[in-house]
Amino acid sequence: MPQRERLCVELGEMRPGWDQWCARRGMTVGEGVRQLMASALRADADDTDIRAEANPRWSAVGVSRTRIEIRLTLAEQEAVERRAVVSGLTSNRWIVALIRAQFLKEPQFGVQEMQVLTDSNRHLAAINRWLGQIARDGSLADIGRNGGGNMDAIRDVIDLHLRAVAAIIRANLDRWSR
Repeated sequence: MPQRERLCVELGEMRPGWDQWCARRGMTVGEGVRQLMASALRADADDTDIRAEANPRWSAVGVSRTRIEIRLTLAEQEAVERRAVVSGLTSNRWIVALIRAQFLKEPQFGVQEMQVLTDSNRHLAAINRWLGQIARDGSLADIGRNGGGNMDAIRDVIDLHLRAVAAIIRANLDRWSR
C-alpha cells in the first residue's frame, strides 16, 4: 500500500499564530511546516556529516561552475536584490553566499565587510612594523620608563581592530542565519 506524502494536522487555536509566524517570514503555512520539520530532523542528525558530504571547495579558481535556475516571486526577487545591494553583491553572488553560509557555517563577507577587514589588517601590519622597530632599537625598556604612552596607543589601535572585526563577524552571522 503506497504511503501518503501529505500530513494533516489539526492546529485549533494555534492556527492564527502560525499564519502570522509564516507571514512574517514570507512563506506559506505549508512551507513553514516543511522547514520546521526539516529543522527538527536535522537536529537529530550529525551536522558534521552534512558538511563533510558537501566537500565545499567553493572558491577554487578555474573550477567549472554549474548553472541552476530558481523561480522566485516578484516580492522575493526584490527582497533578494535589496539585501544583495546592502551587502555590495549581485543577486547571484548573494544567493551563492547564502548557500555557502548554510553549508559551511562560516562567514561570507560582502564588499563593506571586506573593506573594513582590509583596513583593520593594514593597521595591524603597521603595529607589527612598529613593534619590530621597537624591538630592533632596544627601546622597549625606554617605553616602560617613559610612562608607556606609545604602548597605550598600540593598545588603542589593537582594541579598535578587535571591536571592528567582532562587529563584522556578529553582523555577518546575524545576516546569514536568518
